[in-house]
Amino acid sequence: MDSAHTSFDVHGNRIGGPTQFAGTQNNYYSARPASIPPPGTWTTVERADPLAFGVHRPRRQAGERLLHPYVPRDVDVRVRPLIARLRRTGGFLVLTGDSTAGKSRCAFEAMRAELIGRRVWAPPRTADLRPLASLDLPSAEGWVLWLDDVEDYVRDEGLEPALLSGLVDRGVVVLATLRDDQADRFQRRNLSRVSHEAPYASLANLGARVLNMAEQTHLDRMWSRAELSRAREVDDPGLEEALRHRGDYGIAEYLGAGPALLDEMHRACRAGGNPRGHAYVRAAVGLHRAGLLEIPFAAIEELHLTYLKRIPGSRPEPAVEAFTWATRVHYGATGMINPLGIDSVAWKPFDYLVEHFSQDEQPVHRDTWDIVRRYVRHDIHLYLVGVLAAAFGEDDVAESIWCPLADSGNADALFRLALLRSRQGNPAESEALLHRAADLGHEDAPYGLGLLLRDQGRQCEVQWRRAAADGNAEATYHLSELMHDQGRNAESEMWLRVALEHGHGEALYTLGVLLAQRKQYRESERWLWEAVHQHIDGTEEFLDSVIRLREVREVTQDIEELRNEARKGDWDASFALAGFLTSLGELKEAEHWWHRAAHAGHPEATLRYGLLLSIVRGEQEDGEPWLRLAANSGSMEATYWLGLNLGMQKGMRESLQLITLAAQAGHPDAAEHLKKRLEP
Repeated sequence: MDSAHTSFDVHGNRIGGPTQFAGTQNNYYSARPASIPPPGTWTTVERADPLAFGVHRPRRQAGERLLHPYVPRDVDVRVRPLIARLRRTGGFLVLTGDSTAGKSRCAFEAMRAELIGRRVWAPPRTADLRPLASLDLPSAEGWVLWLDDVEDYVRDEGLEPALLSGLVDRGVVVLATLRDDQADRFQRRNLSRVSHEAPYASLANLGARVLNMAEQTHLDRMWSRAELSRAREVDDPGLEEALRHRGDYGIAEYLGAGPALLDEMHRACRAGGNPRGHAYVRAAVGLHRAGLLEIPFAAIEELHLTYLKRIPGSRPEPAVEAFTWATRVHYGATGMINPLGIDSVAWKPFDYLVEHFSQDEQPVHRDTWDIVRRYVRHDIHLYLVGVLAAAFGEDDVAESIWCPLADSGNADALFRLALLRSRQGNPAESEALLHRAADLGHEDAPYGLGLLLRDQGRQCEVQWRRAAADGNAEATYHLSELMHDQGRNAESEMWLRVALEHGHGEALYTLGVLLAQRKQYRESERWLWEAVHQHIDGTEEFLDSVIRLREVREVTQDIEELRNEARKGDWDASFALAGFLTSLGELKEAEHWWHRAAHAGHPEATLRYGLLLSIVRGEQEDGEPWLRLAANSGSMEATYWLGLNLGMQKGMRESLQLITLAAQAGHPDAAEHLKKRLEP
């Protein structure tokens, strides 16, 4: 660079990171949130550009169309009617799925099919959405708010429940996409089961409240057989290539150039390649995995040297060239490192690459943690970094983060540090830390303290009662088990039902077993079906057994009731009893009750008894009078069988007359019998 230039002005997305040159580098950017354009200037749905709305530009060859033809997804049959309903009422729909599963394209095509004529706005990530609450949005025109990667908008000045409720009440359709890992972070669940990647409590709570207001539909990353079949019917070279070479990836991922980006990264380490650019990307991925979600490029610049040293014989390219390579849009799809917002100086690696290295179970380099800690600004974020470090097996890093936070009274850090001390074989210190965390109001601390006391053979009921009163489902379930072990069965069942109210899945199965032991099979079935729906192991086999026991018991009860009625002379009961007994193989007793009902003149029993003698026993002469009695009562069924009986006794003329009579009355078997007799 010309030495006369002592400064370097950086605008927009072109270059937002450090460069190698003499003089001063100044990065100018605007921190002002994006404003909301006048609603009349919002684009109409039919003119909306899919690429501007977050649809990935696929990898394509020269001469191919901008986007591949849309292949209908299986979820379309749920998504499109739902959007059609929201068109009338307003509402919030979130399409969830893995990164590059095709969520944005699916939602966009559904919007274009069902919301034609409406105006739509896709706000920048930095937009302050609060003015939407007072914006003039005439309901007659119809409005759509498009939030691709909705997690980026969930904040106090962005998407929050009050704003969302107001928009829906005004008939606005809010369409959003959300990656599965982000959906997991926002789900409300017992904190003892929260994943190591759960965000701090306030954001998790806000996200959970927002997500609770949504109609959610999930889109699978891997295409079903039906979807693949539909894709094969489309005449498109790109789709044909994806179908041939998709391997372990979804079609949308392949078309989005995920594997190609990964190959590009690996090739960058060759002589004459982009080793520094490769190191930039690896550094960004590592920092993201360690919890730095909005990454200053200075952090990438610092950490990339660690990865650069691991590339043998590399001759790294200049920083500007490396930065350009790592951040430019590859294959018309995405950059390996992408800017967050239009004027942002924060960066984020492409999700596909993060997921690849995460699934590969490659560890985060130890140098990463110190860098992340220097760039984290809030205690709640720092606590999360400690959780991630522990998840990667870096207990010493986690401890060094949590100890100062615990000393300052951070309940979450105290709780995590207590768990760490327990794993290190220091139960006394773990107990003291749990007591402090519980006194500070940590929801899981009383439950954890109870577990620790139980494992030491000490009294744990008080702690679990405290946790159960706070709504801890695990503590409630364990309290039920404790009551059961102590023979306090009434209390045990009460706490078990409380655990059910808190959504504890195993409590469904346990209550089902308890009720089955009491022979309350129908109620047991109800809870066991719920457990099956929640995929509780072993439930289906036990449910099958309960159903069989219930059926046998009900049949046994029915048979005994019918016996009592039959003994009193109820011939309808006698007839029904004989039918039950026949299905159970009890033919001898069934014959007894058919015989008694037939003697009493019960027409159906007369027919059945005649059939039993004629067909089952082969005693046509003994069965004939009973069949005549039934036929004389007007039964065409008996008329047909009497004709067959006489045919077997060589009374051919009367046999033919009776079967013809039954056929003329519409008896199908009789008509078929005559047809066969007339055939040559």
